[in-house]
Amino acid sequence: MQKNQNSNQSSNQQSKNKNYKTNNLSRDHNESEKDYIWIGGKNPCFLALKNQKRKISEIVINKNNLEDLKSFFLKNSLQHLERIVKITENIFFQNIFNKDFVHQGIAIKASKLEFKTQFDLLEELNLIEDKNQLPDILILDQITDPQNVGAIIRSAIAFNFKKIVFCEFNSAKETPSLIKASAGNIDFAEIFVAVNINNLMEKLKKIGYWCIGLAGEGVENEKKIAEYKNIVLVVGSEGMGIRNLVKKNCDLLVRIDTNKEVESLNVSVATAIALNEIYRNKNV
Repeated sequence: MQKNQNSNQSSNQQSKNKNYKTNNLSRDHNESEKDYIWIGGKNPCFLALKNQKRKISEIVINKNNLEDLKSFFLKNSLQHLERIVKITENIFFQNIFNKDFVHQGIAIKASKLEFKTQFDLLEELNLIEDKNQLPDILILDQITDPQNVGAIIRSAIAFNFKKIVFCEFNSAKETPSLIKASAGNIDFAEIFVAVNINNLMEKLKKIGYWCIGLAGEGVENEKKIAEYKNIVLVVGSEGMGIRNLVKKNCDLLVRIDTNKEVESLNVSVATAIALNEIYRNKNV
């Protein structure tokens, strides 16, 4: 009899917890909407959990992934986060993300990344005395598609472009889709937001940078990049490309050579090719 009572109590408690999580979802999400974001998918979640700059308020996971999470905690000395783990059903994830989002049965509620300003970037760079040690920079000129931006960030981190500049206006924001598209690599990036891209480029040139724009009408192909050091790679949106004034401020425009029967490459693919060319020449 006692065993049945305990079983019933346990079942009731699980049902109660499940209902609490589902009912509490929208309220928590709205209250933290400005400062917090839901991240889904194993790799994005695990990388965000390792990022000490993020504050983690909640971890939700289905029971099939619980052992993987425990192993991850143990390997990375994050056992203190076990207290905020909640086991839940897939309906919970469907309430957080859109229906096409591949959440893989795990999500975390984390503080948004703090994006710095163009002035922060210039201050950092001006402190570097040896101009041969200047880091390469990637500028995204009004690219708004989160899938493209996420994919570009993933490639940028893979090829050691950690400093990435967004436009303040007409630019993608940190969203679950963008984070997922970056495979969580946004947590390795240093994101800066520029009010005036042209003004920033002028100041970067004075520090010792070459601004190279990626454009279909470029006279030179991507191989030309190998001749330059201290590179600012500028890429534009799918439709417009780099804006005209920004294009005029570039020291050089390069194109990606392709089969002439192909009209153009997706911006994230073209950017990855250019980034790889720069990375390859630095490591020859």
